[in-house]
Amino acid sequence: MTSVVAYDPNEDDDDMIDNNPFARSILENQPSIGETPPQEENESEERRENSHNEAEQEQQVLRDASLDPNDDNQQEEEESFRILPERRPSKYTLLVKIKGMERIGSTSNKKENPTLIMDVQTNLPTFRKQNHKNIRKTPDEFQQLFKYLNGAIQESFIPSVPRSFTNYGINSNEDYEKTIKNFQEWFNRICEDPLILRNEEVAFFIESDFNTYSPINKSKLPATGLKRKTLKQLAPPYDETVELAEFRPLVKSIYWRCQDIDSKLSKVSRSKKILSQEENSFGQGFVNMDDQGQSHLYKKFGKILIAVGDIDSVIATLDIATLHDALEWIVKDSYVVKEALTNRHLIMRELMQAQQILRTRQDQARKLRAKRDINPLKVDEALRHLKTSTMDEQLLTNKLKRVTMNMLIERQTWLEWYENKMSNSIKEYALRKIEYERKKLTLLERIRSDVRRADTNGGLSRLGREGRVSGNDAMTTDIISQSVDGDDWTGEARRRSTSQMDKLAHTEFDKALTIEAGAATFSETQSSSPFDTNETARASESTSLDARSAATMLGLPTF
Repeated sequence: MTSVVAYDPNEDDDDMIDNNPFARSILENQPSIGETPPQEENESEERRENSHNEAEQEQQVLRDASLDPNDDNQQEEEESFRILPERRPSKYTLLVKIKGMERIGSTSNKKENPTLIMDVQTNLPTFRKQNHKNIRKTPDEFQQLFKYLNGAIQESFIPSVPRSFTNYGINSNEDYEKTIKNFQEWFNRICEDPLILRNEEVAFFIESDFNTYSPINKSKLPATGLKRKTLKQLAPPYDETVELAEFRPLVKSIYWRCQDIDSKLSKVSRSKKILSQEENSFGQGFVNMDDQGQSHLYKKFGKILIAVGDIDSVIATLDIATLHDALEWIVKDSYVVKEALTNRHLIMRELMQAQQILRTRQDQARKLRAKRDINPLKVDEALRHLKTSTMDEQLLTNKLKRVTMNMLIERQTWLEWYENKMSNSIKEYALRKIEYERKKLTLLERIRSDVRRADTNGGLSRLGREGRVSGNDAMTTDIISQSVDGDDWTGEARRRSTSQMDKLAHTEFDKALTIEAGAATFSETQSSSPFDTNETARASESTSLDARSAATMLGLPTF
């Protein structure tokens, strides 16, 4: 046997290849068992050092990643966009402008089913054209669209449809403006949700003919009817998302508290309307009194009381129209949000059941694998069931992630809407109430001098304040507490415009006050200068008023 490689005597010893087949065996040159060659010891030490350095590098990378919050935010955004691709910034928009409303037909149809007229502009690919003019829709069609979206898009809080009328009365301008404003607000909330915009049913709703829309696609909730009521009685499953776990009790408390306030406000409004009727009858009694000496005073006083009763009736109506309507919409919307969160709990229960079924199928597959004699049909069936269970579990897991991530975004949006709606309704309620309370004060001040003139002591003798009235001149002075310079009962200086003072000095009840014997003179002086009925007395009052006298006047009653 000869070697294939030629022998080179000039080759170095280190690089020389021993190709002699009759040389000593390599095993003879190896150390004995228990001894470690020095070369292997060096290699093992190098491997340990390299692994230690790699571990330190990994820890350093983790520390750098933890110190850089921008990378975490970018990863979270990428993950959210992967789960919710609709949330990516997009060029698609939908603009809806409600420009009118018509009430046609019987009284009930005018109230319940008006016709809304709107213009639409969009660049969504689901629409056949970009501009739509004079689209007419009824509230029934809005309600059908809401029902479909509420079942089809379980990831979002679908805004509830506002009522088609308000408590201002269907024949008033306030009702017309407020109803249009409510539906415009509903459309604005719909257009801000990208998941709703990409649903083709919105395009079907806009492009359908008048009063012909019905959902083309079908939507289904996780559970309905008796099954849903039964599942809601059970304790909610464990929720890892703390924000949503705390959000549902908050929404539920908002729902019950607003409903309770709404019912109490309705009772108060009904009581105020009954009170206004009694005030009207009380004032009519004074009007019908026949007295030769004080007939004019009784008629004037009675008509003022009737006007005050009318103002109380208007205030009761405004309480319902401003705060009650807003609370009713909040109650409806909070119920929708609460049920959407309940749907998420039902999805979590379905996921838990799917995971349990998957574990059972995996155990069955392991048992079949351990058997010696296996039926091929049973193996195919077990694999088919295992594959189906795995797919169901993955679908429910992805669906729950999608619902949870979108609800976290919708949670903040809904809370902002709730705060704005509640604050605006309370502000409107307070302003309208103050407006008509000021008008009531204006009417009562018109008969203050007449009431004081009825008694020679100024009407204050029974209060032990006879010294406050110096003579008949003070009785005949009509001092208006609400002037251009501000209110007499406050220390704040404010400036009112002529239009503001005209609203305060002249109410819508002046036409009903057909007062005889001096009414013309009073109306002329009020129309020419509603703030200075007696310029001399007003000037002396303003010059002699200091801090002490102002405090004394604030402590006195009006009459």
